[in-house]
Amino acid sequence: MKYVYRSIVALVMIFVISSLTFFLVRLMPGDPIIFLETQLEQKGMTAQQAADQIQVMLNIIPHQPLLEQYREWLVQLLHGNLGQSIQQTGVSVRKLIFNALPWTLITVAIGLLGSYVIGIVLGVVSAYLRRSWVSSLIDNVGSVAHAVPAFVTGIALLYLFTVVWHVFPSGGAYGITVTPGFNLPFILSFLYHMILPGFTYVLTTFGSVTLSMKSSTITTLNEDFMMAARIRGLPKSKLMQYLGSNSILPLFTGFMISLGVLFSGSIFIEQTFQFPGIGNLLATAVNSRDYPVMEGCFMLTIATVIVANLLADVLYAKLDPRINV
Repeated sequence: MKYVYRSIVALVMIFVISSLTFFLVRLMPGDPIIFLETQLEQKGMTAQQAADQIQVMLNIIPHQPLLEQYREWLVQLLHGNLGQSIQQTGVSVRKLIFNALPWTLITVAIGLLGSYVIGIVLGVVSAYLRRSWVSSLIDNVGSVAHAVPAFVTGIALLYLFTVVWHVFPSGGAYGITVTPGFNLPFILSFLYHMILPGFTYVLTTFGSVTLSMKSSTITTLNEDFMMAARIRGLPKSKLMQYLGSNSILPLFTGFMISLGVLFSGSIFIEQTFQFPGIGNLLATAVNSRDYPVMEGCFMLTIATVIVANLLADVLYAKLDPRINV
């Protein structure tokens, strides 16, 4: 029953925040409808043709009261219609998002998994050897990596590995000579192109994971069962295993939330490497004032963050029976 209640609350939150996004986008400086009308009329359309085109793009009837526009937008949204792109005439927002989604999911998921694996291992080592120079080195490296913005790290890697050393391609998701599809040349080309964006994700994320894991591990070290294990004379490898498995639980929520915000967090990295994912799609839409695409990307991010939080609450209770959801 609790899970049903939480699911209903999550759906209500998605609805409310998506509705707020609708109003915020339309209350931005500069009337988007007038802006679109001017653009379309400059392309040779009449005022009526421009109004008809805007109705298809934005799922609203131009120059209606805002609440009437919202009602029409909501009806279309419930039918799965997110409108059409302004810049790519005739292309639906849903198609653009579905085309960009796999690139972001694969790249960020691999980068996020790598950063958590590295951060967890380094955090445990730093906590276990906290009175040595190794711990200080790990902490300093983790702090610096956490403090440097993603776009700075991306630009630095791009300059080093594409300009100074011609090791990796400067942008794109695959080479122009390969045919997209489930074939070996395309897969190898994609993996080659995603090394720098994926490595950027790792470098910008593992620092915070390392520091959080160290804090959690130090707390676990003071637990009674760890003291009993040391008294029994268990080998260090076994102690590290017990330590890691019990310290990792608090990081699970952070991992799920990171999965939720991966779309918004990928903007700077995907722009830097011209990677055709959700982040690049959103940045392009903002720069070109493509309002339907902006709304679609915002709603996707909202939904993933809320669903990720819901899953974190439910799964954490399964992992740790002491927690009562």
